[in-house]
Amino acid sequence: MDFTWETPDPGYKKINVHCEIMQDPLLNETHVSVGTLARDSGGVQLWGALGLLPNLTEEQAIMSGIQTALIHAQKKGWELIYIETTNLQVYDTIRHQEHVFLNEEQLEIYSSFNTVYANHYNGNKMKRVITSVPPRINSTAAYMANYGLTRKVAFGEISGTVGDMDYFLARDMGMALPVPSVEIQTNLGEGEVIDGPPPPKKRKLDEFFRDEIPRQAYKDKGKSKVMEHFSFYENGLFAKKAIRIMEDGKLSRYSPAFDNQVVNLNAAVGKEIYARDILHHALLGNLKALIPKLYVSNPGFPQDDVDHLMSVDRVLELMGFSTDKASSSKNPV
Repeated sequence: MDFTWETPDPGYKKINVHCEIMQDPLLNETHVSVGTLARDSGGVQLWGALGLLPNLTEEQAIMSGIQTALIHAQKKGWELIYIETTNLQVYDTIRHQEHVFLNEEQLEIYSSFNTVYANHYNGNKMKRVITSVPPRINSTAAYMANYGLTRKVAFGEISGTVGDMDYFLARDMGMALPVPSVEIQTNLGEGEVIDGPPPPKKRKLDEFFRDEIPRQAYKDKGKSKVMEHFSFYENGLFAKKAIRIMEDGKLSRYSPAFDNQVVNLNAAVGKEIYARDILHHALLGNLKALIPKLYVSNPGFPQDDVDHLMSVDRVLELMGFSTDKASSSKNPV
């Protein structure tokens, strides 16, 4: 069966202690705060202390809070003490001190804890009990530690309660409703701008600015898709007719790219004309359409037509010009 907080047995006084630590990166400091309180079997607060304990570790701070409560208990003559903490290291060290080697930081705090009990031992009447509890059972002490941490209060005893401590005391006795869950909504305002920045200045477009067009990639990837539109490509292989034309050397007259043993079909042979285009149109039989666009043409191919043309002298004679009055290409001035 679970409880928010369980009252001690009749005659016992229960001490709850909790420690909170917060890092301050701006000041490069660590703030340690402790909250501790004592209550009787009826849940009535008998004593409390909270605040910052600088330059102490969490273990030292918790033991300091317990030690402060035990000193007050000794002054009040409380013989039966029940201590609750959420720190397992403190709980295990107190229970197994005979089997744990204490370092210099632990030696002072645990020696003081043992001394206040041993030097004021009063037979079977005095008894000290410590136990480890989950954080939800130690909520009142946790609130006190957070209160001292957020308000930067130096450690010291308090008279009565602080902040919302009354609610947590009533909650531990089951006399309060659970803490309501408050949903925090973002405040977007009404759209108005108060003391906003000035509008940006107008800028002219740089005259040297131009849009950069990204490189285009093939829509269809893979050799079989890129070459499937050419006539020399059949089902992923070169057509036998295309191989025969290249081996016969018939295309060398149009471009020296076909003189090589390995033909680069991507070689440029004309204005926006590549070797693959020559091979493609050669198989289709319309290669003459590409000849004017080639970089290198066959000098013997157009010469066949030039031989059938008239000479310059014959043209001048037919036009009525005398060969004596005009110079020809054979007899330049």
